[in-house]
Amino acid sequence: MTTKDIRNRSNADDLPRYGKGGAGYRDDEASRDGARKVNRDGTRATQCDFALAVVDRFGERGVSAYGVYETAESPFRDLSTCRARLSDLKAQGKIVKKGERTPGEAGVAVNLWIAARFAPPAPPEAQANMFADGAPAAPPPPTQRVRLTLPKPKKLLGLLAGYASKAA
Repeated sequence: MTTKDIRNRSNADDLPRYGKGGAGYRDDEASRDGARKVNRDGTRATQCDFALAVVDRFGERGVSAYGVYETAESPFRDLSTCRARLSDLKAQGKIVKKGERTPGEAGVAVNLWIAARFAPPAPPEAQANMFADGAPAAPPPPTQRVRLTLPKPKKLLGLLAGYASKAA
């Protein structure tokens, strides 16, 4: 094990991985340095506060990452940094996906984000207390299975047959 490997291994423990809260990092030293900087100097917290305020202001309508990024006085230097802070907020449970998408700048539909307080409540069965006293609830009645049959596309079958003969 080289000195560099030992240094990287010991430094890796001082930062969370992406999706684990805080500014995470990918598998290189530059990413780790950036994560350390924004965690240490408060940039991450300031950016998260700004993004949460914008998402909250849009209310139930929701807003895309691009909408947050383009807001006046945005502290983000680029869209990827804005998306990273939205991921932080999602991991903290402060924002959720609205369940709708809108056309994005690159022609790909993007998620709309809403503050968690605007999220619809979970269905009652998902909130059931599995540790409640008393007998367990009866299982739901069996449902009849529906068998769906779709015609197979002929062109695809011919293409697959051609590959099968070449592989043999």
